Amino acid sequence: MFLPLIGQKYVQVMKTGTDIRFSPSSSSNIITQAKIGNIFELSAEKGDWYEIVMTSGEYRYIKKSDCHKVNYIIELPKSEQICRAVFKALLDAEDKATAEADKRYPVIIGSTEKDIHKNLDFQSILDDKYKLEVFNRFNLQPPLYGKLTLEGAQKKWKF
Repeated sequence: MFLPLIGQKYVQVMKTGTDIRFSPSSSSNIITQAKIGNIFELSAEKGDWYEIVMTSGEYRYIKKSDCHKVNYIIELPKSEQICRAVFKALLDAEDKATAEADKRYPVIIGSTEKDIHKNLDFQSILDDKYKLEVFNRFNLQPPLYGKLTLEGAQKKWKF
């Protein structure tokens, strides 16, 4: 099914409604839910949890019992049109996350460092949620994010 990629490990979701959490605890805040088949880069194992890397670059957590380890090779879709559509949708998701974070935790002149961190943390959470929705809509895997954004930057895709 998957070819080995030396030095890279991934986990694949095997259970419907699998929660992705802020920290490795069932009482931790839920960031979003993964769907069956989603693949995430594995960073570490922490007890009954996998630490995964999300598109925001943040580490999130998923129960080991809901996943299994897989090897995975990151390949862009063959169609540049699809790549451009996904890239555009990811940019839109990022803008949406930023706008919602700014609305909930405005950063204005006189904002404290704590206020700024609240905004950035919330933006990161929304970024992970909305970008996962984009990958699911296009039936693609989140580890593709880095390669896709690099491709978009190199080709200077504009919208």
